[in-house]
Amino acid sequence: MTSLQYSLDDSTANKVTAILSQENINSLIIQTNDDATQYLADNNSTEVDVIIIDSSSISYDSFQKMIVDSNNREIPSLAIISPESLLMLKDSEISDFITTPIKFSELITRCQRLTKNESFKSDEKTIKFGDLFINPSNYEVKIKGNRVNLRFKEYELLLLLSSNPGRVFDRASLLNQIWGYDYFGGTRTVDVHIRRLRSKIEILPETEYIETIWNVGYRFVEKK
Repeated sequence: MTSLQYSLDDSTANKVTAILSQENINSLIIQTNDDATQYLADNNSTEVDVIIIDSSSISYDSFQKMIVDSNNREIPSLAIISPESLLMLKDSEISDFITTPIKFSELITRCQRLTKNESFKSDEKTIKFGDLFINPSNYEVKIKGNRVNLRFKEYELLLLLSSNPGRVFDRASLLNQIWGYDYFGGTRTVDVHIRRLRSKIEILPETEYIETIWNVGYRFVEKK
């Protein structure tokens, strides 16, 4: 197996799965349209920690369906994509991506980061602010006992901010910590996700959990 590849062959896919499994990371690799169709048709019965999608081998429709499904289930997703196809990701909510030719070691590291990045985890105890409950052990967020459906990046932002109440994060810092230093998008990405997050958790006019620090960034309110 060479160190650089333009798609995942079966041998490499099996090796990725085995290495991640040793770290208790259950990965799902989608290499064909049939893989995507079967997974979606099976009613998502398999417990998955990260989904790897090889976009070179599946249709755009299957690619988007997998992303939507992973977001609905709050499972991080990683796309393998060619530099020429990056526009496919413009309006998608993929958690992360890696461009071809891929390095095996980088692929493993990206998956580890998506599932085990300690900067997004608290001490596994439920975080409570007023009517807002966040359970880091199962990615569950509730408002007044009702579950809030967040996309993966929205959840990561909420957990990072709520785990550091009162601390101001500038946009560049949030972009780097949530999306990674090599993310090709700008800081506007942070503003868009914060706006979506607020629309889901700040359901009452007088409720504010995330404060805007003008010309700087954002912070989570401190407990009163």
